[in-house]
Amino acid sequence: MEIPTAFRWVLLALAVLQLVSLLAVLRRLRAAEPAQRVDARIDVLDSVSGFLLLAGLGFAHLPVGVVGLALMGLAILLKGVRFLQARRSA
Repeated sequence: MEIPTAFRWVLLALAVLQLVSLLAVLRRLRAAEPAQRVDARIDVLDSVSGFLLLAGLGFAHLPVGVVGLALMGLAILLKGVRFLQARRSA
């Protein structure tokens, strides 16, 4: 199935916005305290995976999109584990 050209432009614009958000997350990673650094690294992984997914779909390069989807699943899993750990300790 082919993605229409107009949707590809939208996906590429969203990929650019994802890169801009990655810059904000990287700034937060540098300024984070050691306890918050793990959460910031997971956010970096989430942002990079979103960019890869959108860029893979926008450029019609399926392997890049699949890698982005796999990394996004890993980021969601790690966020869930961190949430459960925080809930147990509280």
